[in-house]
Amino acid sequence: MKKTKFAVLFTALIAVLGLSSCLGDPDPYTTLPYPSIMKVSGSVGFYEFEDASGLVVIPKNQEALSTIFTNAEFAFVNFKYDTRELTNGTKRLQAEIINFVPINDIMEDYVKEESNGHTSTISQSPVFFDKNNMFISLEYYYEKFEEYDKLKEELNKHSFGLYLAKQEEDEDVTDDTLVLYFSHRVSDPENNNKRTTRGTETYRFDLSNVLNGNMPEKIIIKYKASTSSSNMNEKYSDIVIEYRKIFSNNI
Repeated sequence: MKKTKFAVLFTALIAVLGLSSCLGDPDPYTTLPYPSIMKVSGSVGFYEFEDASGLVVIPKNQEALSTIFTNAEFAFVNFKYDTRELTNGTKRLQAEIINFVPINDIMEDYVKEESNGHTSTISQSPVFFDKNNMFISLEYYYEKFEEYDKLKEELNKHSFGLYLAKQEEDEDVTDDTLVLYFSHRVSDPENNNKRTTRGTETYRFDLSNVLNGNMPEKIIIKYKASTSSSNMNEKYSDIVIEYRKIFSNNI
């Protein structure tokens, strides 16, 4: 089975901006070696991007982003900038945006949902933008199409959720440990036998509601892994996140 990296896929389909620059070459201009997760604000023609350190990147080429309409709060962003304009005190930086790929959300489930879609694996090491915004990579089965519109229609049939377990529902829940159950749903499970391609996509989950202002020692994500597009394990796989340790320097 062919394994497709969705980050590359969406870069190609949604937001590939030309690598040519109006800024001139070579130095003092440089391009980030890989896209960064950045917070999105504004809208078409007025986009701005903020990294985890608080640096705000202002696109010089807003017109190149004019076809990207999104309500996503975060995106993968790569940009080219003048190194002479970036100092220790820089708060706002003018730059040419090379890639802008919005990141979809995993929704919070308020009831425990059973999966009818097939997820191969979830990354063991989520990435955090801050204490509330967690990014996890999902590898799941989908039906491959060469035509963009058909592929987009297929991907829109998939949705993902995380449910906060109660103490009476899971013995691992304690005052210091949160348990989240992951679900993968498709609108047409009768077509799962056609979903033989595995793709990887990064999703964001907003932890603010489940944390409720607390700082748990651990967060455990439980999910049922699939070994194929039609075979789902009955037992849960666990991902243990040492949450308090990650943010211990900020407490």
